[in-house]
Amino acid sequence: MPQITHALRLQAWPFLLLACTLLAGFAGLLASAFPQLPVPEPLRFSWAGSLTLVVGGMIVSAWLFRSSGRALLLKKLAYQASHDALTGLANRTMFEEKLRQDFTLARQNNRLMAVLFIDLDEFKPINDTLGHKVGDRLLVAVARALEACIRPTDTLARFGGDEFVVLLPDLESARQAEEVAERILQKIARPQQVGGHELYLSASIGISLLDDSETSPEKLIRQADMAMYKAKRQGRDTFQVYSAELDAKLSRRVTLRQDLQEAIRSGQLFLHYQPQVDQNGKFFGVEALVRWQHPTRGLIAPERFLPLAEETGQIVPLGKWIFTQACKDAVQLKEMGLLPGRMGVNLSPLQFHRPGFLDKLKKILAETGLPADLLELDLTEGVLMKDRCRAISLVNSLQELGISTAIDDFGTGFSSFSYLKDLPASSIKIDKSFVENVVTNHKDAAVCKGVITMAREMGLTVVAEGVEDEAQFDILRAWGCHRFQGFYFARPMALAALIAWAEGAEGVCPNVD
Repeated sequence: MPQITHALRLQAWPFLLLACTLLAGFAGLLASAFPQLPVPEPLRFSWAGSLTLVVGGMIVSAWLFRSSGRALLLKKLAYQASHDALTGLANRTMFEEKLRQDFTLARQNNRLMAVLFIDLDEFKPINDTLGHKVGDRLLVAVARALEACIRPTDTLARFGGDEFVVLLPDLESARQAEEVAERILQKIARPQQVGGHELYLSASIGISLLDDSETSPEKLIRQADMAMYKAKRQGRDTFQVYSAELDAKLSRRVTLRQDLQEAIRSGQLFLHYQPQVDQNGKFFGVEALVRWQHPTRGLIAPERFLPLAEETGQIVPLGKWIFTQACKDAVQLKEMGLLPGRMGVNLSPLQFHRPGFLDKLKKILAETGLPADLLELDLTEGVLMKDRCRAISLVNSLQELGISTAIDDFGTGFSSFSYLKDLPASSIKIDKSFVENVVTNHKDAAVCKGVITMAREMGLTVVAEGVEDEAQFDILRAWGCHRFQGFYFARPMALAALIAWAEGAEGVCPNVD
């Protein structure tokens, strides 16, 4: 709007001159019709002259109004095309144009410049809870706060949603960009009064700096965006500076994601199975563990691709394949008389909370023919973090079907003991980080012994993971642990190897008397 007001001021003088012309013409007509009127002598034109002034003025007036209206409309459209309608800040188009200009100047004058990519943390819940009107007013307040943190020569733009970008030209050092980011974080952290609400926000900021090798101004935006996501992953309410190492990591991540999608589609994934034994070393059950044989990079560890699959949502099709294959193999083991207990399958929080999870699980059981009482689902504490009541209801439904549930990696989270009494799980698995030092570390030993005692009193089965030697097995068995899993008994193996192991040992682990 300031541009439009300025345009009106620039075009005011033709209208003022035209008004004077029309007044002179009308004065001349009045003087001709009524000579007795006190009209100044310079304005006493002839009748024809006065009429010419009036008619000509009216014609010019019509032309001026038409042309100026068109000009104002064009200026308004140009403004709307280059500015954000909500905040009045520059939009992406205008920002990129200014970036190219400052990029060229920085290159010519050997000056430093920076781009800051700002994303508000947890803005969506505010927008969803209090409504878009409050959300819009909050964005306007943030825009004004950001303007207060930068110089007149800097450029601030809104890219849409809750994303803002700042261009800092002509810097003396990289530290100046970091100081601006620090000011922005402090400013945004102050409470905002919007529509009777006191709202608190934070932001994640990525910083990219122009270096000698940079040839594309637009790449600075992408680099700042990458750094912003790193700030998100590091806990938010902070800033991160882009580095080539970060670019390499993200490139590997993108490649891994694409490769994983191809692996799911083309059958590069397979399952290994690790046996569980009881207190006598007798084969009791088995846990399914996914493996990925990459065609060029070889075997990729699950801890590298499973967290990525969880973040990207690829865990859903991956989990479906794991469930289906594990159930098929469990049916084969059952028919051979080699499945004395249950088939354990790990379940991610994303799978668990997906709508229709229970129906899809029933469908897989029906298609594979595996009885529900031969399946055990391993749940992490994360399944309860999103919706505790729904999680408990789902576990109850699983129990009603005959499907057993186990709490995996027990003791590594923050809410284990608080929810264990409410969650209708069948067993808990002591994490291997406690088991590996149970003989040498009295604190780990106390944790293991306490968990075993508590679980037995609650009627839960206790499974020790990561048992690697006889001393660990003996002490845990003496404390009353029910089942054991680890390299001391057997490593994870393919289905054919598991069949040979079970048949050769006749169901009893050879390492245990």
